[in-house]
Amino acid sequence: MINIKLNESYIDFRDNLPSNFTFSESENKIILLENKFGSVDLNIEQDVEMKVVILFLPSKENSKKEFNITFNLMKNSKLDLKISNIANYNCDDNFTINLNEENTAVEFYNSTIINKDIKKNSVIKSVHNARNSYSNIKTYEVLKDTSKGFIRCISDIKKGSNQAEAHQELRLLVLDKEAKADSDPVLLIDENDIVASHANAIGMLDPDQVFYLLSRGLNKTQAQELIINGYFEPVFQEIGDEELLNHLKEKLKEMI
Repeated sequence: MINIKLNESYIDFRDNLPSNFTFSESENKIILLENKFGSVDLNIEQDVEMKVVILFLPSKENSKKEFNITFNLMKNSKLDLKISNIANYNCDDNFTINLNEENTAVEFYNSTIINKDIKKNSVIKSVHNARNSYSNIKTYEVLKDTSKGFIRCISDIKKGSNQAEAHQELRLLVLDKEAKADSDPVLLIDENDIVASHANAIGMLDPDQVFYLLSRGLNKTQAQELIINGYFEPVFQEIGDEELLNHLKEKLKEMI
């Protein structure tokens, strides 16, 4: 376990995952996950605006882990959620964002890498339970070697959630022929006065991007690393601790 100089910005769930945690003031937090797994409800009270980063860290205990993480948003609350999953174990991670009252919103960004013969399954669900609710989900997954990855993204707009808006963007990047990726974008809509969209793509590295970087003097490995790092940069730029940031970048490079 990396020795992190914890301060008020961190919530350390690496060895102790509670069943319930509440945010009552607007603030920025970094949640650390590693050895302990299970289910947790994260509650955001009325009028609170949160910026949360969740880091799935590599663990010496590399048995399969399942995380069930639920955010419950109250009236006028906002959540900016960014996730980095560089875990070195089989993993099922389930995220549910309940937009329980009016004028709630979530911006969701997830970056995951899978290598060797690791399997990771993700379910991301935004539930619109009230009017004028907003969700924008972007998730990026990189697969190498013989790994397997699956992402299901669900936007569920309940009856009565008029003027709701829900968007999805799923991108799965397969680097080796034996790696397998699958995705399932789902829109469940029980209201007419809404806006919803989804985009879904599974494929190899863009040859034009690789060619451009090769023409600038990079070799193929360096070009690949640069492109993949770009998926994780929106998360990494939120981390102020240089030691932790360097550790994450080193582990990501090892997985690439």
